[in-house]
Amino acid sequence: MHWVRVINPQYDQSRRYLGKVGEVIGRWGPDNSADGREGYLVEFPDGEIVGVTEEEVERVQEAEPGEESGR
Repeated sequence: MHWVRVINPQYDQSRRYLGKVGEVIGRWGPDNSADGREGYLVEFPDGEIVGVTEEEVERVQEAEPGEESGR
């Protein structure tokens, strides 16, 4: 899909990924979010898949060499 960097974490699950780049692997919305938030499902370098809102991330082309990514 595409890559995002966490720049404004607002929830516990995304705070530890501040500054990290991950690959968007799907949408996250009211149908699969207990709190009814919407955003992206992002896979990070440690293999964790986290739901993040659009306000928490910025889109990037892809991971830079030496930068952590979801792959």
